[in-house]
Amino acid sequence: MAKSNNTQKASAEKTKKSKAEGGTKAYVDPLVSPVPHGLAPPGPRALDDPEVINALPPVDGLPPNLMKTIVAQTEGVNLEVGMWEDAFPLPQSIPDVFRMYVNDVPYGKPIERAKPLADLEWPLKLTINAVDVSSHGEYRVRSEVALGSGGNEQSGTTLVNVDTIGPAGGILLDAVTLKGGAVGGKVTLESLAANGDKLDVSVPGRLIARLKDELWLYADLTDEQPIKVVTDLPVNNLPVVISLSKDEIIGKGSRVEHMSFRYFDYSENSTIYPTKLREVEYVLTPQPMNLTDPAAPAAPWDLREAQLKLVEVHIFGWDNYRPGQTLNIDLGGHVFSVALSSEPTLANPEKIEIPWLILFMAYGITAAGTANLRYQVVDGGTPSAWSNAISVAADFSSAAGEPGGPGPIRDYLPLITVTSSEGLTNEIGPGDDGDATAEFDVYTGAVAGHELQLYWAGIPIFTPTPHIVTQAEIDSGTFTFPIAAAIIAAGLNGVDKPVWYSLTNGVNPNMDTSLSTLVDVFASELKNLALAEFPKSVSAGGTLRSISCKQFVELGIDTRIKDVVNLKTGDTIRRFWTLYGEGLTSTNKLVEAEILPPIVVANDHSLPGHDGEEFVADFATYVQPAVLGRVEFYYTVLKADGVTMGQALPTILYVSRRNADNTVCGALPTP
Repeated sequence: MAKSNNTQKASAEKTKKSKAEGGTKAYVDPLVSPVPHGLAPPGPRALDDPEVINALPPVDGLPPNLMKTIVAQTEGVNLEVGMWEDAFPLPQSIPDVFRMYVNDVPYGKPIERAKPLADLEWPLKLTINAVDVSSHGEYRVRSEVALGSGGNEQSGTTLVNVDTIGPAGGILLDAVTLKGGAVGGKVTLESLAANGDKLDVSVPGRLIARLKDELWLYADLTDEQPIKVVTDLPVNNLPVVISLSKDEIIGKGSRVEHMSFRYFDYSENSTIYPTKLREVEYVLTPQPMNLTDPAAPAAPWDLREAQLKLVEVHIFGWDNYRPGQTLNIDLGGHVFSVALSSEPTLANPEKIEIPWLILFMAYGITAAGTANLRYQVVDGGTPSAWSNAISVAADFSSAAGEPGGPGPIRDYLPLITVTSSEGLTNEIGPGDDGDATAEFDVYTGAVAGHELQLYWAGIPIFTPTPHIVTQAEIDSGTFTFPIAAAIIAAGLNGVDKPVWYSLTNGVNPNMDTSLSTLVDVFASELKNLALAEFPKSVSAGGTLRSISCKQFVELGIDTRIKDVVNLKTGDTIRRFWTLYGEGLTSTNKLVEAEILPPIVVANDHSLPGHDGEEFVADFATYVQPAVLGRVEFYYTVLKADGVTMGQALPTILYVSRRNADNTVCGALPTP
């Protein structure tokens, strides 16, 4: 905001009367007494000095006729000259000619003043245009009159001063300094109280100090009005200290402001604004105090707790809680910040997980150790004092640990390769009932005495205790272990069966685990699947079954698959039909096909009342091509696991379509 213009009345009362009229001077008739060409010193001049009427009021110690800068640069300099002695006041006589000089150079046009002078308006008003006094400096103004009666008169010199430099000479001043009542740029109720309930601000001094200088202090650069104005500053270059009372500060509450200032001189020249800024944070609420001691309920901590994210510090609260406050947690000199979900209490403490990186820096991963744990509350960016510290023990050492994380999965551990008894890699083939072999390179950092456990589909290989790593194994560079067929069978068939190992260092239970090798297992097979049945067939002696026209073979052959032991929900049945003929013992295949679509078992066959999977083999497709022949039918099963398979033995059925009278049932019509 511009400084207010408190100028006083600029000019004397205007009058049209001459100085002679009503005065004490005697009238001199120029026809009787000649006018002297000049006045010998020290007598007074006949022509008065020009008078500046819009200058600032004079101040002892400042230049004469000092102009307000904005006035000089907009209005210019306004002057008045009083009436001089009229040496020849005869009407119609030669006029006097007035001329003004600025810095001894004629300024403006000559001004004729007709006779008698007393009839004219006085004083004579003159202006030096603003453009001609826009530069900083002192201007010398005088006037001269060429008398109509001959000769001339000169005034003395009037000095006019225009100051455009200001108290800092155009230099950007540094920011203010908070001397008392603040800590680290933050003002709190506590910091004010410690300084007598006031904030002391030190303002950089002026480069050019003069009388009547003023200092305006702004609490924030966006404020229209200053918070403090200091007038009549001492004439020196020292910093100026301003004290702001508590009442002047707390009205706007907690906030962040950018303090600045400006100096004005008597001409109202300002220093550059804003100056360099000083950020001031006001935290005017009661600060956190009486912090309760932290707790570490799960201590002493181990690697398993770090892996499960159970390494926590519990915080139970403090005085003057406010939403938005945060915490700094210090573990062994390593600090991290956390936000609060709600106000901590004894019944509902804030539970804070300690990041792995902090744990690693505080304890390392090579041995057990202890570290001090404490916290502080941060309110509006201002931290409280630290709480009491507690000592917490932990052991994160392990057989194959690393700084990057607690594990347990260590992707840098060598992977297992599984070889079946039949020589397949990472696969156990159908019917393979032998032992497999697991092999992997010795891991980096292996030490005799480490404990190793191998898992096949989650089943531990070494029982009841893990395998103890030996120096001979380390020297060989390879671990080789058998996997018993019983373990493989217990893991059942399946694709992508996981096989992995875990390690401990033999000192503590901290565990490191390898990535899994995926093994496809097809070893187990379904055996003793029930034979398919033909419900309408009849005995042909012994185990032989047959079907003929008497059983209406021309309507198709009813077939049933039922196995209460093996067939379960989700199993898939595929059906395969072969028809031989002509002749019961013929080897000529008339039909060899899969009956589509496959059957997906809807319910376990073991359920009471389950009829099995029933269907009719179509006569035209699967029977009619033979008059006398036999059917061999079998089915396969793919268990719901997508891996385990089995195949039933064929069921044989003899087929005859010839009647006793040698006619054929289901015969094609005669063309």
